[in-house]
Amino acid sequence: MEIRHATDADLPSLAKVMDEENIHYEGSDALPADRVLPKLERWFSANNDTRVLVAVDGESVLGFATLVPLFPAGNLNVSMFIKDLYVAADARGRGIGEALMRRSAAEARRLGATRLELTVDGDNSRAKALYEVLGGSDTHKSYLRWEGGAMAMLAGEIENA
Repeated sequence: MEIRHATDADLPSLAKVMDEENIHYEGSDALPADRVLPKLERWFSANNDTRVLVAVDGESVLGFATLVPLFPAGNLNVSMFIKDLYVAADARGRGIGEALMRRSAAEARRLGATRLELTVDGDNSRAKALYEVLGGSDTHKSYLRWEGGAMAMLAGEIENA
């Protein structure tokens, strides 16, 4: 297994793992599988601030981590945020999550970030335990989200109903 930056050649295999992740989190509302690769290709070609790391075995992507810079972090430094870290269900238990975390930290340091941050679902005790073993600490901050009508209302596009 190797952890490296994703390339265009990885996108079809990466799309399969991203589809699995999307189904895991979105259930019946998940994007249809045939739309995952086109969306991934558009994003990959249009964005250069997101770092996509992949765990690969041969030509198969087993998992991935996406990192985006956040500014400002403490003392006007840069933080790298792991937006997603996901390991395919059939590849779990092989140390891939830990390897992706370690490579993410190395990438963040290489880019001059002073922090590495992520969020984890409150009921994902397995992932939380891994992150804590690797030295992560709970910031005791709340993570809030606006989407759909709430986002449109906040943007002033619709009135409070």
